[in-house]
Amino acid sequence: MSEADLNQDARGVTFLKITRTPFEWFALFFGPIIYLLFLFLPYPGTVTQHGGLGIIAWSAWWWGTGCIPTGFVMAVPILGTVFLPGMKFGPVLQTLLHPGIGMILGPALIVCMWSRWGFTRRLALLCLSKVGTSVRAQAVTWLLFATSISFFVANVVIAIALTPIALEVLRAVGFDSGKKLLKSKAAMLIIIAVGIGASLGGFLTPMAGGQAVITWSQLCKTLGFQVSMGAFASRLVLPVLLSLIPVILLFGFFFPTEIKRFEGSAEFYKSELDKLGPLTKSEIWGIVIFFLAVALPFLMPIWRPYLPADIDINPSLIFTCVTIILAILPAPDEGAPVKPFPYEPNERLLGFNSIRILPVQAFLIWPTAMSISLLVNMTGASDLMSNILGNFWTLDPYVGTGYFAAFCGALGNIASDTGAAGMIAPVLAKATSAAGVNPIPWLLMMGYTVNFSFMVPTATGTMALPIALEGKASWRLPVYGFFCAVGCCIVAWLFWGMVISSKWSFYMSL
Repeated sequence: MSEADLNQDARGVTFLKITRTPFEWFALFFGPIIYLLFLFLPYPGTVTQHGGLGIIAWSAWWWGTGCIPTGFVMAVPILGTVFLPGMKFGPVLQTLLHPGIGMILGPALIVCMWSRWGFTRRLALLCLSKVGTSVRAQAVTWLLFATSISFFVANVVIAIALTPIALEVLRAVGFDSGKKLLKSKAAMLIIIAVGIGASLGGFLTPMAGGQAVITWSQLCKTLGFQVSMGAFASRLVLPVLLSLIPVILLFGFFFPTEIKRFEGSAEFYKSELDKLGPLTKSEIWGIVIFFLAVALPFLMPIWRPYLPADIDINPSLIFTCVTIILAILPAPDEGAPVKPFPYEPNERLLGFNSIRILPVQAFLIWPTAMSISLLVNMTGASDLMSNILGNFWTLDPYVGTGYFAAFCGALGNIASDTGAAGMIAPVLAKATSAAGVNPIPWLLMMGYTVNFSFMVPTATGTMALPIALEGKASWRLPVYGFFCAVGCCIVAWLFWGMVISSKWSFYMSL
C-alpha cells in the first residue's frame, strides 16, 4: 500500500469511493435514524405531524455535525415527506422556491461582483492601513468591518468575500498555511472575528441573512401587509448595536493571543492599497448600483404611490431586476489590478467570474430552511412544536423572554441561524396569534436571537473558519462562539424583557 493510501486510511473510511471519518459516517446514517425514531415517537399526534418534527431534527443533525456538504441537506425535506400521508411531491418541491430569494441572492451577487473587480480587497486594506499591527485592534477591526457590511448583505457572502482577504494579510506576516493558522492564537482570533462578525450583523435588514428574510416574511404574512424595510431596520438598530458590546469586549480583552503585535507595520497595508490605484469604473458602477438597490426598498413609501396599485412591487423583485441589469451591462474597464480572475474581453459587470465567487453549497441552506418552515405547517408539526415551547408569553416578562432567548440561542447553535428561524417562525406566529398575543416583539426577538449562531462552522457566517483552515475544524470556534453567544443572548434577554415588560410601543407595531 502506498504512502498516500496509508494517509487516506488514517483520515477516514472509504465507502463507494467516498472517504469520511468514522464519526462522519455515523452522523450521516444516524440522521435518517433520528427521523424514523420521530415517526414512532410515543407522543400525541399523527404520523405526518411526527414526520414534520423528524425532518426538523434530521436537518438540524446533519447541519450541526457537518457530516455532508451543507447544500445536500436540501434533500431532507423531499426525502422526509415521500411516504408521509397527505403529502404530495409537487407542493413539497415548491417550498424550496421562495419568492423572497431575490433579497438574499441579489445583494449576495452584488458583493461577489465587488470581490470580482477588487473593491472588497480595497475596503479591507483601507481599514487595515489605518489600524496598524496590534493583534487585538486588528481582530476588533475585522469584527466591526464584517458586521457593518453584513447589515445589508447576506452574511454567508461576507464570510466568503472577506476570509480570503484576511488570509492574505495573515500570510504577509508569516501564517501561510492552515497548519500554522491552527497553531496560532493570534491568527485564529482574526479568522474567528471575521466569521462571528459576518454572523452578528446578519439581522439588521431583510437583505442581511436568511434568518432575517424568514422573520420579515413571517411578519408580512402574519400582519397581512408588506412590512417596510425602514420599519424593520429601525426596530433592530438598538438591539443589534447592544449585542456588539459583549463581543467587542471578548475579542478586545479576553480571548487569548500569544503575541501583542504582528510583524511588519501599517505601511505594508498602505503599500498594498497603493498597488490598486484609484477606484476603477467597474468598482464605481458596483458601488452606485448597490446603494441604489438598497435605497429603493427603504424609500418605497415615497415612490410607491406614484405607480399603479395593481403592480406587485416588492424588495425581492427590485433586487432581482437590479441583478438582471448588472448581468447585461458591460464592465467599463478591467477593475483593480488584484482580483480573483483575469479579465475577459467584453465581460459583464455581473458575469460568470462574479458568479463563480458565490458559495453555492452554503447558499443552499437558505431555501432548505424556508422549505422546512413551510413544511412545519403543511405537516401539522407546528401544533406539536407549540406544545413543546409552551405558553412562555404568559410568564413574567423577564422569565418568559429568558426562557425563549435560551431556546432560540441553543437551537440556532445546533441547526444554524437560518435553519432555526425557519423552524420557529411559523410555529411562533401561529401560537401567539391564536392566543391573542401581539406576535411582533416575539418574532423580532426570535430572529434576533437565533442570529447568534456562532458555535458551529455550518452557520452562514462562521463558514469563514473551514474556508480559512482548508476544510479543517478548530475547537476554538465552539469555545469562543459559546461565550459570544451567551453574552449576546443575555443582551437579548435583558433588552426584550424590558420591551415586553414596559410594553414599549415602538416595538409593538410596524
